[in-house]
Parts: sequence; structure tokens; C-alpha cells
Amino acid sequence: MKTHEELMMFMRTRQFAVEVLALVESVVGDNFKSLRRLEPSIKTINDYVQHVEKDKGQQTVYLTVRAAYEFEYAIKRVLSDAGFDTVAKTHNNEEQKNDFGVCIAGRVDPIYFEVKTTQSDNGWTGSSHSEGSGKVDNYVLVSYNLDREMELPSLDTSAIHGLFKSVHFSVIDGLEVAWSGEATDKSSFTHARVPVEKEREYSKQIVLGSVVPKKVWCKIARESLEEMRDKNGKLITGGNNVRIAA
Repeated sequence: MKTHEELMMFMRTRQFAVEVLALVESVVGDNFKSLRRLEPSIKTINDYVQHVEKDKGQQTVYLTVRAAYEFEYAIKRVLSDAGFDTVAKTHNNEEQKNDFGVCIAGRVDPIYFEVKTTQSDNGWTGSSHSEGSGKVDNYVLVSYNLDREMELPSLDTSAIHGLFKSVHFSVIDGLEVAWSGEATDKSSFTHARVPVEKEREYSKQIVLGSVVPKKVWCKIARESLEEMRDKNGKLITGGNNVRIAA
């Protein structure tokens, strides 16, 4: 069984983030098939969401939700393939809201993580800190920009290589991000942002991208993935496990 230090060192490599993103891109196309079979005029993601929602904000929410579970399971899959002993979210009988856990040497209980994804550069929305569900101290936070104008692949293909144009990817281990919104005994939506006074500490836990301190909160800055792709647009994985977060 691997140690906590080994887990954090692995999750804070560029290659971990790229492998997760590559795995999501390899399957996410399945989310955009059923409506396309009914409406052949849909050629791009923009075409797709305009058939689903008229409001641009709701279009963004729709697209983010469609890929949210792919991120959760891709992270768990990459960790498992690397030899980490992962457990499902139901492992703790819902005593604590989480998306997955990792068993660590020297600990009785797994380390639990939540995965938060967004297309916003202003923070992450969730319901993770409701009093009835408990909370975790560890997060994988992903903010991304989609290429909504790219042509969708054929219906017999699951991959959309090139979907993510730029990404902010961080692995939070015990750092208190600022959650706003009143928690209740039921699920309640809350919003996580990085306070400017936490900028230096948070920056050490970023894998891709950066943050820019403003007056009160930090703005999330994403990193382009263009140079990480091969000539066919596929993200390049394997090797290059360089730790960039202290």
C-alpha cells in the first residue's frame, strides 16, 4: 500500500492531469449521440446545446454536468492503474460526502476526495459542505475552456480529442478554500473561491494553470493544452512525470 506522500506526489504531476484529461476526452463523445441521431443538423457542440437550452448560462451548466462524472471516474481509474488502492464513494456508508477514496499506508480510514469541475474562472459550485452530509478536506479542482465550435466526430466514435482548449487543475490537500452559501441538513449549493491571502499556499497545489490575485478573490487562470497534443489532436500521455507543485 502506498503512502500519503506518494499519493500527493503522483497527483501533483502534469502527467497525472494529462492522463485524466485524455481519458475523459476518449469517452465524452458518448454524451452527445442520442440527440444527434434524432437531429442530423447538429454538427458542433454549440449546435448541440442550442437544441437543448436557449439560455447561455444553462448551456454551460448542461455541458459541465455532462462531463462531471467522467472526470470523477477518470481520476479514480488513473490512480488505480498507477497502483493506488481506491474505494468507491459508498465505501463509508455516506457518513461523509465524497467522490472516491484512496487507502493509504499507516491510516485506518481512506483519504476521501471530492472532484469539482467548472467552466467558470471565478470558482467552483457544489453542495459538499451541507451539515447532513459531512465534508472532506481534499479536492481535485478543474476549470476548463471547451472548443465548442469543433466538429463532433462520427456517431461510432466515443472520443472528442481537442475538446479541452485550456485547463486549470489543482489537487487540494487540507487547504481551506472559501465556501460561501448557507449549509443545511439537506444538500445546499455553495461556491468555492480562493481568497487572495491563500494565493501562495494554493499555488503550490496547482498542477496546470495558475491564479491571479485580485482585490478579495483570486481569478483562475488556465493553461493551454495545444502543445501537449500530437498532430491528430490527441493528448500525449506516458512519461514526463515531473512534479510541479511543492
